[in-house]
Amino acid sequence: MNKFMKTLILVLISFGLSTTLCFSQDYYVLHLTGNIKDASSQRNLMVGDIIHSDTELIFFESNAKAIVISKEKGRMLLDGSKAKDNRHGEFEALLTQVIMPVAANVNMSSRRLAEVPNKDIKDIGSYFGENQRVVLGNEYTLNLDKEVFKKKGGTTYIYRYEIDKQAVNKVLKIYDGEMLLNKAALYPIDRYDIPEHGSAVEIFITSVISKKTEKIASLKICFVNEKLLYREVQTLIKVLNIKGKDEEIIKEVGTYVNATYGEPFEGELKSWLMKNEIIPSTVDLK
Repeated sequence: MNKFMKTLILVLISFGLSTTLCFSQDYYVLHLTGNIKDASSQRNLMVGDIIHSDTELIFFESNAKAIVISKEKGRMLLDGSKAKDNRHGEFEALLTQVIMPVAANVNMSSRRLAEVPNKDIKDIGSYFGENQRVVLGNEYTLNLDKEVFKKKGGTTYIYRYEIDKQAVNKVLKIYDGEMLLNKAALYPIDRYDIPEHGSAVEIFITSVISKKTEKIASLKICFVNEKLLYREVQTLIKVLNIKGKDEEIIKEVGTYVNATYGEPFEGELKSWLMKNEIIPSTVDLK
């Protein structure tokens, strides 16, 4: 056997091994939108599940998606729109047919140069900015400028969004300059998918006396399900092997939350990580 043939065989063996490694990749489920089932086990995927490259998936809706992660490839997207209709109202595909890189992070594309502190807010729209903002839990308090938002007789603040293209109006109350955004008060419990996936909102001020209504803010807000986020963060830490590495956890969780849900308010993410004992309370919040 000549030298050329030996070299060719070694190259082919090397290519075969790399191909095998590529297609034997295991992924952890990190985030789900819609329902997806493992065809072999007939069970719905859950955050933390391990799936293999040869897994056949069934998407219950064509717009169902999942974010998965591996140590080698990082975060990837499983897109149900790439699967084939099985004529039973479901969509089937091998994992390798629907996996692709996660799209560029639109939430971080226009990051503001500096955070606006939650104190004496004069303009609610400016405080939220253009990005979708994240509430880690069920409520968030805005500390408003008392002079700008002083109580006036016959004046009401309205929180407006849409459900199935129908406008929903909820009254916002201000007590001593504090405006509370509470998910349970603002959204029907059976439609929590709306605020948890992000909701476009307008805030109006209306006068009973003058009958005038003025829009004072447009914003996008996402109330994150804390229990689900906790499982997602634990999976992220496990796959990346960064347990106990506080700075890396803050960085990786911050990137993940921004990409998946939106931009947290100043200090909120680190505070949440501490509250859930994911990082110690001694970590500097700055």
